[in-house]
Amino acid sequence: MNTPPSIRVACVEDDPHFQALLRKLLVPERGFELLDIFNNAEQAVASILDSRPNVVLLDMKLPGKTGIDCLGMLASHLPATAFVMLTGDDTPQQVFAALKAGACGYVLKTAPTEHLIEAVRAAAIGGGPLSPAISRVVISAFQTKSAKVQPRIPGITHRENELLGLFVRGMSAKEAAFEMGISYETVRDYLKTIYQKPKVRSRTEAVLKYVRNQQGPALAF
Repeated sequence: MNTPPSIRVACVEDDPHFQALLRKLLVPERGFELLDIFNNAEQAVASILDSRPNVVLLDMKLPGKTGIDCLGMLASHLPATAFVMLTGDDTPQQVFAALKAGACGYVLKTAPTEHLIEAVRAAAIGGGPLSPAISRVVISAFQTKSAKVQPRIPGITHRENELLGLFVRGMSAKEAAFEMGISYETVRDYLKTIYQKPKVRSRTEAVLKYVRNQQGPALAF
């Protein structure tokens, strides 16, 4: 059996302790190739544009240009690269600023290490990883007191819609698979189908579109 190619990862992170954690986690034994860790955006951009990693992990707060600034300099040039924000800031303004800038995911540094590993893997296959706490921030920002209708992205099946509902509640793909009584591979198949819908390129966009359909067009951003 052929071994799947390693997920090539670059990181922009200035905290020495978190740098050490990333070097410990993103190892070949887990299926990763850590290309480099950069201390700031200015140092990172040219190298990342040249190496074209599968996933870039970006700290939000960097010396000099911010992680969102760095994302803005990279995203349009690297359409096949997934960008995941790493931060301790879970304010809605920061979350939405990152998602608007092109991040596919947003993971708190305080999340368990297995969440970070799963986030990198999910991002590499087109998913939109969000820490459960961030999922709650996203959903609470959309909540209103108005009556809710059954949310549905046009063209998806009942089971695909059910899967998105579990993601809205903050479940991971594995937790959703258990809740629905299906395999993790089936969840991935559902996601691939959902991503084929108009303007849905990642799990994050699917969840946000699900919530917009639940609450109405006034929540578009």
